[in-house]
Amino acid sequence: MILSGTIASTVQLQMLNNKWMQKKESGNVLSKQELNERSTWTSEQFMIADFQERLEHNREAEKRQKIDNKIMSGGSLSPEEISYLEKNDPVALKKYRETKEEKESYKEKLRQCKTKEEVDRVKLQKLGELESSLSSIVNDPAIPKSAKLAKAQEILAKTNNIEAAHLEFVKSADYQSMPTDEEKKEQDAADNDISDEITDSEKADNAELTDVSENTQDKADNVTDDNNNQVSDIKNPDTMDTKASEKTYEKDNRKKEYSTEIKKVSRKLKKDFAMADMHVDIIV
Repeated sequence: MILSGTIASTVQLQMLNNKWMQKKESGNVLSKQELNERSTWTSEQFMIADFQERLEHNREAEKRQKIDNKIMSGGSLSPEEISYLEKNDPVALKKYRETKEEKESYKEKLRQCKTKEEVDRVKLQKLGELESSLSSIVNDPAIPKSAKLAKAQEILAKTNNIEAAHLEFVKSADYQSMPTDEEKKEQDAADNDISDEITDSEKADNAELTDVSENTQDKADNVTDDNNNQVSDIKNPDTMDTKASEKTYEKDNRKKEYSTEIKKVSRKLKKDFAMADMHVDIIV
């Protein structure tokens, strides 16, 4: 049934007035002056006030959503946004700061790496920890769905922060100058050989002259043999090319293995987020 005329206006005014009274009873108490002003309001004035309140609520919701999206995407909040959370949601601000601290800790671990493969291993370990944490949450029937979603949002923020830190590091000069595991192994072996030669030299200085002469001759023979081997390699470029190809293949193969493992963990994370009703793109 459609109400019309004075009856409709009266009913509408009463509904709006009830709405304002509910606001008062919920704790959003109006001042005495505001209450006095509203006592003489028309239905139109109530409707305007209601519209303005909804508009302000939408602005606040939009502002908060923008902040939440920035946090989950791994972004950094502006001073104004931080001030907003300090005033309106200090708990969310605390979690945001904890996520940033975790990001800095991860960056420090990357800086301590000695090889490119070690960088991959650090990332794989960190993503595995996040996936394990998220999986235990989404598969726990005792945790309410809303709590699962909230925790999933936190882990998404951490995951995106880790990915941002990782991408930044692999573009750096420090990473580019890092050796591979195999290159470091070869360098360490060469350093050990030099160290052994120095030790042998010190022993020789304390030995009899004849022993020194014999050792010197042995070293000369070794040098000659090394030179002959080098000449032999130069004369046989196919051998050198084969060795280089084998090293390149092993290097590429190890890189693919780590890349495959990282993608597996990424897919698990994506599946876990979907179980928390968060359909995200591929994380890494």
